[in-house]
Amino acid sequence: MALVWGAACAQQGSPRGGPEDRRPPVVVSTTPDTFAIVPDFNGAIRFEFDERISEQVSGGTLDEAVIVSPRTGDLRVRHERRSIVIEVDGGFEPDRVYRVTLLPVIRDLFSNQMIDAFEIVFSTGPTPVPTTIAGIVWDRITGEGMADYEVRAVATEGDPSVHVAMTDADGVFALRYLPTPMEQGGRPAGRIRLVAVEDRTRDGTVDPMEVQGSGVQLVFPGDTLPMTMSVLQPDTTAAQVTSVTPLDSVTVLIEFDDYVDPEFPLAGVVVAVADEDSVSVAATRLFHEHEYVTYIEDVADSIAVLDSLGGVAREAERAVRDSIAAVRDSLTAGQDSTAAEPALAPDTVTILVPGAAGPEQGQEQGQEEGRPARRVAPPGLDGRPASRRAPVDPNAPLRSEPAGPEGERLPSRQIVAVLGALLEPNSPYQLVVSAVRNIAAIPLGGGESALVLEPPEVPADTASVGDSLSGPDSLVVPDTSVVPDTSVVPDTTVVPDTSAITLGDVSGRPYSR
Repeated sequence: MALVWGAACAQQGSPRGGPEDRRPPVVVSTTPDTFAIVPDFNGAIRFEFDERISEQVSGGTLDEAVIVSPRTGDLRVRHERRSIVIEVDGGFEPDRVYRVTLLPVIRDLFSNQMIDAFEIVFSTGPTPVPTTIAGIVWDRITGEGMADYEVRAVATEGDPSVHVAMTDADGVFALRYLPTPMEQGGRPAGRIRLVAVEDRTRDGTVDPMEVQGSGVQLVFPGDTLPMTMSVLQPDTTAAQVTSVTPLDSVTVLIEFDDYVDPEFPLAGVVVAVADEDSVSVAATRLFHEHEYVTYIEDVADSIAVLDSLGGVAREAERAVRDSIAAVRDSLTAGQDSTAAEPALAPDTVTILVPGAAGPEQGQEQGQEEGRPARRVAPPGLDGRPASRRAPVDPNAPLRSEPAGPEGERLPSRQIVAVLGALLEPNSPYQLVVSAVRNIAAIPLGGGESALVLEPPEVPADTASVGDSLSGPDSLVVPDTSVVPDTSVVPDTTVVPDTSAITLGDVSGRPYSR
């Protein structure tokens, strides 16, 4: 009986029926302590938790759960009942400030995971100085922050040690307590080159074809510098034309197989269109996609203002003419109708407004006399005339276009060209583009594509196409107004006309009508 009881005691666990453990593991102590200065430290680093932890991490391997910066040797990470132990091959070097980060991938036995990373800083010699570079690693195409990217910092001169940090779920990183080497002349500062990379191979090196970005910062002791780095997939090929779409008779939309830098001027790009006789016409103006959208919105707004001014002018002119007519009527009201008309005539009054279309201008544009000239905005990217910007609603939630963390404009695959001559509908053309530079700064892109302007669609005219008056009339066959005619069918509702009955008085003699 005692043996059975002892075996039961040896297998004790969490009490049954107790509250469920939902609390993540918490670091309660470290060796060495944070900000400790340990000149001869050559042991192991320990992170002690408040409960038992799992041997399995939430992502990757146990060795990848720890970052030691600077990197001075390979790491060996092992699990103990309530702790994580880290050793460095060759030990910790003297006269360095180390930063050790435990990533939030450690879990307890109930799979509760650490919420945030835990970091300690200690020194094997110098006093730590809080020199920091922090920022965001973001995708140059989408503008989104990139998680789990490794950011490496190396001094451009002097110490070649690599300092390392990892980005969080939003792409944020922080490199703290960086050394600042002495430049020539004794000025305490140094240039540090940073590289952000998605280390897919987990080999600690930057592969030329891995997604990456870089930058250089001049750092002074104690500085806290913000820095953003955009990352791109490395590219070695130039952008090529994939399609050309006419938006109207002078405007074409050109699309490439790669993104184009929206901040790089298109002044050096050449676009030309040749007809069947090899007569070539160059584009007179080129736009990035965002530039063209802004341009057509500005034109649409200007047209709306001109139309508004024209409407005001027409209303004012109509009011003046009505007043003249009223004066004329009042002058002639008490005079003989044969008297001469006043010399005032409504046609002699004209109000001019800058930009407003008068009768002659309207007629020159094919408008009927008395009607204002019609102004049409340039086509949008969908080929339809651009519309005026919608008024800003102060109560509406703010909506921002996708952009980089500092408002950087995102790239597009399209540009717009305005030609120097009209395209003829249904005529074949060949468009040639050259000297395009893609988002990765690869020059000499371009290509050519066939181009045909489709004639504008004519809306169906019900008076000439499918006119019910020229075809069988469904109202005539059959004509229910003729067959049958109920007006000639004896009306059973007719009652004798009492007006034709002779009525007599009480004496029996008839009344005379």
